[in-house]
Amino acid sequence: MKLNWMYLAILSLVFVPVASGCGRASYMKDVAPVTGYVELDGKPVTEGYVTFTPKVTSNADPLSSGKAASGTIGSDGKFMLSTYGNNDGAIIGEHTVTFFRPDPEDDEQLVMRNRFIPGGKQVDVEILPDDNDLQIHLHRKGPAEVTRGS
Repeated sequence: MKLNWMYLAILSLVFVPVASGCGRASYMKDVAPVTGYVELDGKPVTEGYVTFTPKVTSNADPLSSGKAASGTIGSDGKFMLSTYGNNDGAIIGEHTVTFFRPDPEDDEQLVMRNRFIPGGKQVDVEILPDDNDLQIHLHRKGPAEVTRGS
């Protein structure tokens, strides 16, 4: 019986440090929840998606800024971002937001229905550790804008 107790004691000394190292991988940066609403000239955008790409903060390695977040724009104009997991948000810090159409071949149909997302429109935004309810205002003419809050 003494051998079994000794074996368990040694096993627990090995297992506890290994288990405590589990969790968030070293390459994963801190994220904060991000929700939002996209509109085009005051009307909700009902299709497409957005990507939030972290800005490069280091001259040494452009990949050091972290993984981009993305979200699908729902029929009500709302989106939630995901980076590492479902709806976990975006990396905290400065981002470039890009808007994409669901399918470029559908442009004519989307324009006729007033649901066209101008391809390639970008705007910069900072993701904060807490309040990230973003209102993204697209315009057929002129730059996009981002405001916070409902």
